[in-house]
Amino acid sequence: MTIDTDKIFPLIVPATYYTETTWELPHFSLTNKFFILTWVIFGTATSMVYLDKKQYQFLNDNYKGWQQKAFENLRYSISDEENFYTYFKKSNDRKRLIYIAFMNSDGIGSSRILLSNELTRAFPNGYYVALPDRSCGLIIPKGIEEKELKEIKFQVTKMHKTATTAMSGQLHSSNEFTLPDDWAKPIDEGFSIILTNEIDKLTIPG
Repeated sequence: MTIDTDKIFPLIVPATYYTETTWELPHFSLTNKFFILTWVIFGTATSMVYLDKKQYQFLNDNYKGWQQKAFENLRYSISDEENFYTYFKKSNDRKRLIYIAFMNSDGIGSSRILLSNELTRAFPNGYYVALPDRSCGLIIPKGIEEKELKEIKFQVTKMHKTATTAMSGQLHSSNEFTLPDDWAKPIDEGFSIILTNEIDKLTIPG
């Protein structure tokens, strides 16, 4: 068996995907028990298959640190037309960042809420996460105005109701999706800093 570790990516899915009798999906249990972390292998930019038990065991036996490599693949999965984030919103006075959104062309934008290394640096006062659809992840800094937070909650609920692959209509604390430290740790620290800087630029008034 051979597996191209450049094509493995982390993916958050509802915990109901795992059933011992029909689909023993290899996974990592998150603090938020409604979701689990799985892994997929991309064949093309738009097709993916879930990692099965034999592949999972093969990786554990032969590729030390493959989970960290999967997250590094996610960092680099940006098309020429994309930033690290794909959308953002600032306050009406343009002085504050209200949210950033990941709706990347690989279709797994929700997985990017797990990139805690970059997000913690960009939002040192903490942040909420939302994943209304598998293709969409949002990061909302703590400390925004109550009216702004209410508007985002409404928007997330609306997106969840019309989602192609529905995930959650709520905002969540980032610590509900905590991973082992070495998994989310960047391999290329310089590139990680570049990604954080892309967000930092949005916090400049104007």
